[in-house]
Amino acid sequence: MTVPSDGLDKMRTVSAMDTRRALLARHPVLGLLEAEDLDHMVGFAVETQYPAGAAIFRKGDPGRSLMIIVEGQVKISVMASDGREAVLAVLEAGDILGEMAIIENKPRSADAITLSPCRVLVLHQRDFIPFLERNPRAAIRLLALLSERLRRTSALLEARMLRHLPERLVKALLDLCESAGSGCRPGDCLELPLRQKVFASLLGTSRETLNKQLHAWQDDGLIHIRGGSIVIEQPERLAKLAGR
Repeated sequence: MTVPSDGLDKMRTVSAMDTRRALLARHPVLGLLEAEDLDHMVGFAVETQYPAGAAIFRKGDPGRSLMIIVEGQVKISVMASDGREAVLAVLEAGDILGEMAIIENKPRSADAITLSPCRVLVLHQRDFIPFLERNPRAAIRLLALLSERLRRTSALLEARMLRHLPERLVKALLDLCESAGSGCRPGDCLELPLRQKVFASLLGTSRETLNKQLHAWQDDGLIHIRGGSIVIEQPERLAKLAGR
């Protein structure tokens, strides 16, 4: 049986709405909504796609919307006066960005650049703020998420200022092990989640310095570099470098 073209369009629309609803329902803030409010938010959420390397917003832009990442990676960064980039965070599917500006009603405080092709749901300030006013539990949860992000950023800046690169790098590798749920055992293979340049910037160093440190550890038998992956050979020695 042939489905009329208008029927196909309707099926695609329903499918897209179901996908948005499922994503919002899993979100730690928006998932607190009653079913009626969730359906209302799905109705005004706008899906937008970006190629890799696109600016979702720039520092100083008006902050009139927030976004939820459906697919892809986005780096949050600022540029120094000498042109150096400092990566503050890398966000992935399910993460929210742009919320600070719409709550404070101020311009964007950093750049948001896609690291890969991305799909995001856009929620405009005119819709989201009234939602928070009607849903105090969601507002409190959003405050908790903002506090957690601020704590992570503070820890990142503290590490850059007070720790040497080997300690910062080994902590990042051990954290990757833990996030993979494997602990850290000899022979574990870690896929670097970011391009080396971005990973280096997140650690507050250059790609060249990062490579030099990784190869020094490989020469010392602590790790083995395999393409874009790192095989952990001696996790106990690495843990000592991080003071664990």
